Amino acid sequence: MIETSIAITVNRKSDIEVLQQKIIENRMQFPVYICEYENSYQINFTSDYEEWELDTAILNCFPDYEFTTDLDRGRKEIRIQISRYQSELSTDGWGRRLENPLDETKYLIKKSVNKPEKFNPKIKVLFEDKEQYYYVNIVNGINKANDEKGFLLVNDFKTNNEDDTAEILKDKLYKSPIDAFHSGYNMLSEFVEDDFRLHLENKKKKTKEIEKLPRKIIRDFIKACNSFDEVAMFNNLDKNVVYEKRLNWKTTLQTDGITEFKEHLKSSEQTLCRKNFKIRSSWTFNLPRVIIGVKYFPVSTDTEKQPFQKYGQITFTLESNLIIGIMDES
Repeated sequence: MIETSIAITVNRKSDIEVLQQKIIENRMQFPVYICEYENSYQINFTSDYEEWELDTAILNCFPDYEFTTDLDRGRKEIRIQISRYQSELSTDGWGRRLENPLDETKYLIKKSVNKPEKFNPKIKVLFEDKEQYYYVNIVNGINKANDEKGFLLVNDFKTNNEDDTAEILKDKLYKSPIDAFHSGYNMLSEFVEDDFRLHLENKKKKTKEIEKLPRKIIRDFIKACNSFDEVAMFNNLDKNVVYEKRLNWKTTLQTDGITEFKEHLKSSEQTLCRKNFKIRSSWTFNLPRVIIGVKYFPVSTDTEKQPFQKYGQITFTLESNLIIGIMDES
């Protein structure tokens, strides 16, 4: 036998007489417990049947109310609450376990007034950090074949077309503004995707233009280092340039100003020139800093032993189209 535990909470104490009468009318053949609390009554009983007829009887007593299992649409007074529970160990008349034992709660609340939901025809779309706006323009329409009234979409999604000068889409006569809005929203994706593609292309062009001169300055500097062309090396160096040699993330040498840098290049300790650097394809721009990856073969005194290719990186800091800082980790 399947037993169903039913609990009814009556939150308006004045409703208890109505509920009690409906329970009596249902001729229930089991004890029904009624407990009184300060602000409510609690009715409990166990039946071998779910007693769904009781729900209908309650609704007939409160015609302006409805049962719901979902309270997510705002806060409403719960006049009556009915919970039904069947144990997971319950079995049917054949001794088989129930696949889906009952465990639900229903709430008696005031019926919702079906007001048309308002919406803003202006839709914001983010293109990265840029805000782009689109519009779902709607006008009144009529089906001349049967005089049915409704709503039509305007074929203009990029401006707030209030003067109805744009072409009207005659694909469908919508019954409500919200139906037209949802359909228009779905049509937006085509325009948005095209605009976003153009946004990325323009961004790429701007980025390329911004990076063009720093790339040339750095390439010219590396080329001059490879040939140890001092004149070309100092063409784009600021007079206060700081050169820093690092090994394993620790600074091993630093020069301040172009004079100290020149003196270092003339010393036997210099490791920047004549290394035949190859600039790798990955450039990292975070202006004013630019990081490049380099690869090279160390100079070997052993003619019979082929040196292994090495990799490193050099960070340049630029200001006013001059190099003001070089961090050499090659």
